[in-house]
Parts: sequence; structure tokens; C-alpha cells
Amino acid sequence: MSRRLICIPIMLTALCAEPAVGAAEPPPQPGRCPNAIKPLPRSVDRAVDRIMSDMYPELREKLLATKREDVVQFQEWDKGIRSQLCLEAGGNDQLMRSACKGELCHPETASQAIMEAVWDRLQSVKKVLRPGQPIPVPKFAPAS
Repeated sequence: MSRRLICIPIMLTALCAEPAVGAAEPPPQPGRCPNAIKPLPRSVDRAVDRIMSDMYPELREKLLATKREDVVQFQEWDKGIRSQLCLEAGGNDQLMRSACKGELCHPETASQAIMEAVWDRLQSVKKVLRPGQPIPVPKFAPAS
């Protein structure tokens, strides 16, 4: 009986322990979040490609006219990113780590980093365009 009492805390500790740092993470699971785009991007760069390819011209123009620190005002867009990239459901840890310097962070922190990356990409593309020239939309490659 005492052996069982000792084994139970050891098993619970093992179950609750953090996974090994070098352990491979399973691919994102879009089934855990029904509104997710498929395939789910695993890096911020891929997420930015997907977002820019689907972005409405009106949002693009608003972002170009907005300061980087003010992108937080786009709360509906922020919410959509968390939902469509499966950040809230915990089904896309790779993207969370990409957005948060290798750490798992709060979904809002990750979506904010992604929004800022979209803003950065728009600004870098805007600098090389002639006035009035439309911003090209990148083609998304399905590989992660």
C-alpha cells in the first residue's frame, strides 16, 4: 500500500512536468478551432503572408495610415487573428513560439506581434512603390 502512495505523486509530477526542450511539437491542429485557416501557418512570416493575401484593401489603407504603436486599436482584426490562426485554442504552439521569441505566451501577445509584423511588411513594401501604385499581394506557399 505504501508503494502505491509513493508512486502516485511521482506519476503526477511526471505528467505535469514541462516537455523536454528538444522534443518535437506535433503539427498545428485546425480541428481544435473550427474557424482556423487551413493549413495553419507555423511561423510569423507565413502568417503575415496569409494575412496579406486575404487582407481587404480598406484595412490595408488604414494600416498604412496608422502608427505602429496604434495597431492595437484594430480589436476585431486582433480577435480574428487569434481565432483564424488557432492561437486561443492552443492548437498552434509553433506560431505562438515564433511570435513570442521561442516562448509560449498569451494569445493576445502573439496576435499583437503578428499584427505588428503585418504593419512592418506593409511599410517595407510601401517604401519601394511609386506613389499611387497598388501594394502587391504575395502568393502563399502552403509549406511551413
